[in-house]
Amino acid sequence: MDDPILKAYLKDFAKEFNISDLKEPDIFEYFSAYCVMFRDFSEHTILEDIVVGGGLDSGIDSLGLYLNDIPITTFSQVDEVSSRQKIDADFCFVQSKTSRNISAAEIGSFIQGIKEFFGEKYMPTNEHISEKRDLSSYVFEKSVKMRFKPRLHLYYCYAGTYKADRVIEARVSAGKDELLSLNLFSDVRFTFLDSNKLQERYQEVNLRIEREITINEYAALPPINGIRQAYLGVLPCKELIKLLSNSDGKLHKSLFNENVRDFLSRNPVNDEIEKTLLSTENQSRLAALNNGVTIVARDVRIVGKKFTLGDFQIVNGCQTSHIVFANQDKILSDTSLPVKIIEAEDRELVNEVVRATNRQTEVKDEAFVVLSDFHKKLERFFLSIDDPVDYKLVYERRKRQYSDSAYTSKNIVTLTFLTNSFVSCFLENPVDANDYYGVLLRRYNKDMYIDNHSMWPYLLSARVLKEVEKLCTGGAKKNLWKFRFIISLLLQRSFGEKPKIHDEKSQKNYTINALNKLKDQKEVIRRVKLIEKIIAKKISSNVEKIDVRNAHQDRKFVETLIQEWPSPLE
Repeated sequence: MDDPILKAYLKDFAKEFNISDLKEPDIFEYFSAYCVMFRDFSEHTILEDIVVGGGLDSGIDSLGLYLNDIPITTFSQVDEVSSRQKIDADFCFVQSKTSRNISAAEIGSFIQGIKEFFGEKYMPTNEHISEKRDLSSYVFEKSVKMRFKPRLHLYYCYAGTYKADRVIEARVSAGKDELLSLNLFSDVRFTFLDSNKLQERYQEVNLRIEREITINEYAALPPINGIRQAYLGVLPCKELIKLLSNSDGKLHKSLFNENVRDFLSRNPVNDEIEKTLLSTENQSRLAALNNGVTIVARDVRIVGKKFTLGDFQIVNGCQTSHIVFANQDKILSDTSLPVKIIEAEDRELVNEVVRATNRQTEVKDEAFVVLSDFHKKLERFFLSIDDPVDYKLVYERRKRQYSDSAYTSKNIVTLTFLTNSFVSCFLENPVDANDYYGVLLRRYNKDMYIDNHSMWPYLLSARVLKEVEKLCTGGAKKNLWKFRFIISLLLQRSFGEKPKIHDEKSQKNYTINALNKLKDQKEVIRRVKLIEKIIAKKISSNVEKIDVRNAHQDRKFVETLIQEWPSPLE
């Protein structure tokens, strides 16, 4: 790759995700997947789950399945999402090339690979794509629960500059027609992402963006502790749409990461908002009928009636924002709604704003879990552990909380990560740990994040999973990724029987002993290799009884494996 600016972006990305040891084309595959999936679909996507490139990839480098914007990796997740509501299905395929030019032949191979993914198979494929094909087939079995046929999204990412080419455009158009003729999709979209587009998306995903809006009527709030400045105003809906739009004119989903409710789709409140917007007579009343939106920004600058917002998030008003954006062609120029703009220096105060502005009945209690006293203490507890910066774990209760620090993804423990690690390592249910974290919060609401729990097991669970994931990322060990929760549980078990979670003294002694052993990388590798061999042997002896590719999801197999686990590996 000879684009110095894009190379700098790749270097920043590789450092952040701890994959600098991979070859440049492999890093570019992860980078492309990140720029596509995190911006257009879900920031809860795990890159190792979707990057499928390598040998026998049939031209597909990344592949994501989403139901209602939730990344799907297991059959149980499909069941969970489809059992509760109607579903919208999105299939996303990415091809990544470090070359400067677009190849019609490579596009043809890409489209052929996707046709075979959904239809008859001619080309051999690797295990990752075969697993995704099985999962895709299971999604289609739920077609009766779909609002409409799935949408298919194709992305071609490369390191050059896009220039219109009739041959390329003809090949893309023919490919889209071929895929539509399968009669499986409501829409097929093909997007080229060149170097500039990828850089732009990377900035957007990381919220390194500014937007300028005009607010004709506003008033400054009096000084508030922890808040640099705050304003109440009346925001024209046309200006809100500008704020919500990404570089492609689509809804910028990352703006809602701090909103504890995701879009709730069809419900009486949202139907009422839409009904108001669809009536030219009632639109003018929106400012009086709606609670409006609350925006928190790292930087707010005002010149006259123009507000420039930097690194901002919408912490309240997700429902209103989605409905206004979806009906933007019907919005009149004088339609407005209330807005609160806050430039905060106290990050904890932002959490209180989130809590206070989202207390509607539609919000489930688990949505506020990170705002509880237990999680505040947990955050301080992680920070109190005396480890070097490059090894230390920090608990990120707010999105991008540590973006201006020396900590990267190898240090940062999110609520999702902590929940998955605790369910697998301490609650000893590695099959459930594959589920979406929101489901786990509801399922185990009486078993974790309880006030009288010792915090040591949360730290240990996170550290164990971090160490295991390091050994499963990229290269030859990628096949171990789907077994990471099982390996993590068995690795923790290798340190001996764990104490009761309320026994603070015993938990501290047990955890410190285990953490010291985890610092010995050679010892960790030795134990993980032994665990690998035992799992492989167990799978081999049950090859006729189980689906080998999905052994990690076979509850009976995994429970037997755990029950028969030998004494600590010393």
